[in-house]
Amino acid sequence: MSEHDRENLPARSDDEAPRPAYASHEPRSYEGNGHVADDEIELRELLGVLVRRKWMVLAFVAAAVAGTGLLIHFEEPTYRAQALVRMEDTQRAMAGGLDQAARERLGGGSAVDPLRSQLQVLTSAQVLGQTVDQVGLRLAPIDNGLFLSQLQDIQVDASVPPDTLALEFGAEGVSVQGGAGTAEAAYGEPLELAGVRFTVPRHPGVDQALLQVRHRQRAVDRLRDDLQARPREETDVVEVEYTSRDPELVHQVVNAAVEAFRERNVQTARQDAERRRVFLEEQMDQADSLLSDAQRTLSDFRSRERVYSSQEWFAAQQEGLMNLEVRREELDADRGMYRSILDGLQEAEPGEMSSRLESLVASPEIAENPVVAGLFDQLVRYEASRDSLVSGPWGASRDNPDVRSLEEQIMSTRDRLEGTVRSHMGSVDARIEALDDLMGRTSAQIAELPEVEAEEARLVQRVRSMESTVDQLREEFQRARISEAVEAGQVDVIDLASAPLEPEGAGRALKLTLGLMLGLMLGGGAAFLAETLNTRIRQREDMESTLQVASLGVVPRLPINGGSGAFAGAGGRVRGLIGGKGNGAGSSVNGSMGELVTVSDAQSPHAEAFRTIRTNLLFSESVRSLRTLVCTSPTPAEGKTTTTANLAVAYAQQGVRVLLVDCDLRKSRVHKLFGFPREPGLTDLVLGKASWEECCREISVEGMDVLGAGTHPPNPSELLGGARMRKALDAFRERYDMVLLDTPPLIAGPDAAILGSLCDGVLLVVRAGQTEREAGQQAVRQLHTVGARVLGAVLNDPDGELPKYSSYYSYQYKYYSEGD
Repeated sequence: MSEHDRENLPARSDDEAPRPAYASHEPRSYEGNGHVADDEIELRELLGVLVRRKWMVLAFVAAAVAGTGLLIHFEEPTYRAQALVRMEDTQRAMAGGLDQAARERLGGGSAVDPLRSQLQVLTSAQVLGQTVDQVGLRLAPIDNGLFLSQLQDIQVDASVPPDTLALEFGAEGVSVQGGAGTAEAAYGEPLELAGVRFTVPRHPGVDQALLQVRHRQRAVDRLRDDLQARPREETDVVEVEYTSRDPELVHQVVNAAVEAFRERNVQTARQDAERRRVFLEEQMDQADSLLSDAQRTLSDFRSRERVYSSQEWFAAQQEGLMNLEVRREELDADRGMYRSILDGLQEAEPGEMSSRLESLVASPEIAENPVVAGLFDQLVRYEASRDSLVSGPWGASRDNPDVRSLEEQIMSTRDRLEGTVRSHMGSVDARIEALDDLMGRTSAQIAELPEVEAEEARLVQRVRSMESTVDQLREEFQRARISEAVEAGQVDVIDLASAPLEPEGAGRALKLTLGLMLGLMLGGGAAFLAETLNTRIRQREDMESTLQVASLGVVPRLPINGGSGAFAGAGGRVRGLIGGKGNGAGSSVNGSMGELVTVSDAQSPHAEAFRTIRTNLLFSESVRSLRTLVCTSPTPAEGKTTTTANLAVAYAQQGVRVLLVDCDLRKSRVHKLFGFPREPGLTDLVLGKASWEECCREISVEGMDVLGAGTHPPNPSELLGGARMRKALDAFRERYDMVLLDTPPLIAGPDAAILGSLCDGVLLVVRAGQTEREAGQQAVRQLHTVGARVLGAVLNDPDGELPKYSSYYSYQYKYYSEGD
């Protein structure tokens, strides 16, 4: 390129960053069809991380699936048994609907679900404790091949403390040793040791075994965890399931729990019926006594007054007055019942309210009042919950927050119950007052009758009222006796559990799926962690943001064919046009052909990448002309020499007179690349040991010369920073349009920084996936410290890293690999 052409290039101020407009890679967010949004870019980046780290993700997935498979393979088989029960009220149907109102309080339109209430009873300590005692679950084999079902007639006294029993099975019998001593028994004979009794019917197949005697409460808690009870949707059927490694034990536990639950339900229903029968029996005795008194009074009156019947004409008035009196007595009874509840609430000590009011609330009058009965049921549940917390050896103290909270709820419920009862008493008093007024008016009408007939009518009315009351009580008493005699509750066993035929196979696919998902999560997490912890420069955007310099181009993976060759000559040889001592003109030496793609394949897309860098450098010049350019890198093996050599050839192909100088005096490589001896070279020229003609190598690329490193100097830094080197650079500027200096990496010493301060600009070569961010930043700081002008950086990608991060480079590299 001529000086005239250079002067016509657009100039920039020194303060303007030499970054081309198309080198900007700021995040973009567009709206409208066909544009990429921020969330799409982020999703693509996330997927890119998984693709780049696919082997790591696959390794974690394989490990997780393999581990899950091993767990499934070595997992001991488990067995499941299931029983079905139905919640119904056979007793109520056979008793003619007695206590229907009380049962409707539990399920009719209230927040209480009777089905789930029964499930709580099924998992209560009483039902599960009975199951533990019946099956013998206080004994637990300790992973030794012995199953609990191989023992029979297990009984453990409540006083037996936790212990470990060592069993030895011989040819004729079994011996057991524990903390309380030893015992022996033949097979089929009962064996007893300090309150623990069981029978071994036959040799179990193992010679020794260990049995753990657990605390009863711990056995109950373990059974509560393993026993599952859940209702079927939109039915009153409950599934009761139990899972164990013992195939014979599972159905025994389920059936024992179901039977204990049914017995508990029958017993509770019978107790409720018995309490109602006792109450009705007491009321009936009182009513019979009052009826006898009324009948005797009427008989005595008739005998004395010789009156045997009332006048028919006022029979209607008497009948109406009798009905009013019956209703008056019912209201008086209700009022007395409410007064008894108030007295019980006021006189009862803490914890005695439910027991003192139980018989009163069980009465039909109170049972028909859902508000009072509901508050009483709530009071009973709170007291039961408090008693369960404070009772037993591990009971909580009264200062426990849960106990105090229950105490407050009990007092609040009692106050609400008292207020409700008082409100009902006020209502009853108002109704009694109204009835008294009506009865007064009716009595005034009857008072006009003869006094004797009126007295007779009053006594007859009283007798009839008492007879009606007695008949009602007798009817309800009979129903209560029927309900008490019926051996049925709300639990109907549909199907008992049977012994499972094979172990439970369900869940293996789910476990493998969960293992796969776990592997994906761990692999993805490890991939993102590795990506986050990776501090290397991986793509163009990383280089620009880390180094804060312009990106002048990307060097893709070059098609290295291997071997050595020569430049642009016949037979693939490069002829060195070298003049001077010891190197006759026309001599031929070997060179590295594949790396100099601008020479070996000048029309290839790979060579075009170096011409792009050249163009960016030309258009990034400032007012000061760019005549000398230092090419360096932060660390070794980043491709600076190959980049410098191809860039020099690209300048020469543009018509620029170019000199390539190997200033890497420590580990020179330019002479190997072009295939000529290292000596003589730059060192010899600067020290005056050889002439220019002897040191400069003219190659077949028109307009380009190469100056090798020369003899190894004892002090490269002092040589490159001395006055002689400055004079040499001035001489180079006079002879050539462009001088490119291949220097050592900045980490190797100050050589590159020294030359950078003497030249017009510095080009930094960074290797994708290898250069650490910190090393790159340190290199830029080192250059800025000495006043060097960093024109930009080139991203060298010999390992093909960039396509992993951007589809743009995938298409570009595909284009490079396919060529024309």
